[in-house]
Amino acid sequence: MGLCLLVANSLSAASSCKLTLGMSNWLPYQAISESGEPHGLQVELIEQIATQAKCTLKYRSMTFQAGLKELEQGTVDFLVNASPSEERSKIALFSIPYRNEFLLLYSTQKYLEKCHRMTLEELIRDGFRLGIQYQLYYGEELRLIQQSPELNRMLRYVESNVQHVDLVESEDLDGIIDDPVVVSYRSTINPQRSGVLKSCPIQISTSPVSLMFSKKSVSKEIVERFNKAILAVQATPEYRKRWSW
Repeated sequence: MGLCLLVANSLSAASSCKLTLGMSNWLPYQAISESGEPHGLQVELIEQIATQAKCTLKYRSMTFQAGLKELEQGTVDFLVNASPSEERSKIALFSIPYRNEFLLLYSTQKYLEKCHRMTLEELIRDGFRLGIQYQLYYGEELRLIQQSPELNRMLRYVESNVQHVDLVESEDLDGIIDDPVVVSYRSTINPQRSGVLKSCPIQISTSPVSLMFSKKSVSKEIVERFNKAILAVQATPEYRKRWSW
């Protein structure tokens, strides 16, 4: 009887783990189609982790900024691509890192030569109009720049970098920060505009990112299940082939 009860409780706990993930469109990593279907490299990874944790997922399309608000309210259970911080820890619980994120600086032709010999701070002081998203973490160097009122005023805050070429042209920017995999993907699907932005030899950030869970709607026990699931998925050959950089 005791064993049957234990198994029943375990199955009940697994079936009750139904989480809502808020995410923006950021191909090839993640997107939600018009019919509501999630797809992308990172979606596949998160699904593997959730399955290992015996949880089912549903998805809602939103910007990261909107996701933070909903996470605080408990109307969204977790977000991806999150860097832990003291401020975010007030509303969220963090998993162990599930992958590494690599970000580069991309520039228009106007600053391409200068970005090969200047630091990021020097570029900004020179008038480089850098577009970054609100409330995202881009590494320590940019965080220190943002803490300077003088330099922070020179940054251009935008809602999204989903279409980076459109963003540069519509917002009159000189550059953006993005993942090389994303930039390469966009160049492939829109080759006639691939020359607008070129990478600079300035590595903005290479850092681990975590899943960020709402303190209002997700228990520490669920987070620990995800931690164990992340370790199990990271031990697979498929993960090492696709995500080890």
